[in-house]
Amino acid sequence: MMSVPVEPPPDYEYAVSHPPPVLPPGYQVAAILPSYHQAEIDKEKLLAGHDAPPPPRATRRESIAERGEWDEEERDMDLTLLGTDLAFFTAFLAAFLFNWVGFLLLMCFCHTIAARYGALAGFGLSLSKWTLIVKRSTDMVRDENAWLWWLVLAFGFLICMRACAQFVQIKRSWRHLSSSARERLFFFY
Repeated sequence: MMSVPVEPPPDYEYAVSHPPPVLPPGYQVAAILPSYHQAEIDKEKLLAGHDAPPPPRATRRESIAERGEWDEEERDMDLTLLGTDLAFFTAFLAAFLFNWVGFLLLMCFCHTIAARYGALAGFGLSLSKWTLIVKRSTDMVRDENAWLWWLVLAFGFLICMRACAQFVQIKRSWRHLSSSARERLFFFY
């Protein structure tokens, strides 16, 4: 239902002598505005009075070693992502003693590469430990499935040795990695 206006329209002379109110600009004007960074550059050009080309944009993030800046805060932040040997050893013991429950908790709640690789190494050794415990304490081992026990034992040792070797390799090459490679190591492993 349409509403009917209560007041009458304005007089002809009033409408002609007073122009309509100025409306805000349309969407097209707002859509082509420059970015904040570009506006700052343009402002600096106007203030400086010369036309200097904008600085080149970096195609990737550089690490502090590549830039040559050794800011203590950035270096400490990068080292906190790596972790310490104590974190590796503590996570290793927790995953070894608490088996797969410790491994899952450490992988979920630890935010360093050292703790995650320590948890993986502890889980591998825990798998080997439980293989030997079950093999020695039960009659499940027979001649036809003895190869399976050796396979699980070797797989556990392989997980442990691979995690230890990878952590040592990452620790040695840490200062040569870019920040994106460091983040990739943290999120994918």
